[in-house]
Amino acid sequence: MSSSLKVFMGGDVFSDAGIAVVEKKLKDLRQKYSIDFVIYNGENASGGNGLLEGDAKKLFESGVDVITGGNHIFEKRDNYSFLASEKRVLRPHNYPQNLGSIIEGAEEIPGHGFAFFECNGHKIAVLNLQGRESMTALDCPFRTAAECAKEAAEAGALLFVDFHAESNEEKEALALFLDGKAAAVCGTHTHVQTADERILPKGTAYITDLGMSGVADSVIGSDAEIVVKRNLTQVLYKMENATGETVIQGALITIEDNAVKSIERIQF
Repeated sequence: MSSSLKVFMGGDVFSDAGIAVVEKKLKDLRQKYSIDFVIYNGENASGGNGLLEGDAKKLFESGVDVITGGNHIFEKRDNYSFLASEKRVLRPHNYPQNLGSIIEGAEEIPGHGFAFFECNGHKIAVLNLQGRESMTALDCPFRTAAECAKEAAEAGALLFVDFHAESNEEKEALALFLDGKAAAVCGTHTHVQTADERILPKGTAYITDLGMSGVADSVIGSDAEIVVKRNLTQVLYKMENATGETVIQGALITIEDNAVKSIERIQF
């Protein structure tokens, strides 16, 4: 087993442009930084809203190992069976579970948000959570995180967390709550990359938001002119996905001897 491990966590893939830049550039990124494992948020990959099986397969073929989700992961209803069967696609793990024990015959929410993988002799646990502040309230992400961190530790796995949340405060709080229990806690959802990447006191790598993989000259992936017009007039003109030069954003976490050595913010 190699003593080192390099994991890239990528910000939200937004629309066809986001998929295209991952298809075009991820293999170069993996080679440039000698990346071993790639975790990518894909909840906005299909048309800017949701994830279809075909688009997930494009991301996997481009070198993505695990796709995480968020509040839009269930937008494409035709994809529910794929979510239920594909281990490498996660949705927030703190959606209500075991509904059948509360309501007889209740349909369970498809998919899962916590899974184990192997890479170069390392055990990797990936956890996808969704925040509750200024978002639809799900089960407590802190309690869910504590349970999963315990399970990961018992399995001897390095835990990587994608916390899909609106609130910077909630993201930072969860990271400090998991400090020393997770290898990395990285935020997604806002599509705006933050410049606060650091290693927390007990050794967990953290960044508030990984950013976005999509059109750079846009408003979080959408056509800037339309978004400005909506803000000026308060008329809800139909949003359109932006076109133009694209960028990959995320963070590279380097592990040495099962301890976090560094976290590096990436724009590629």
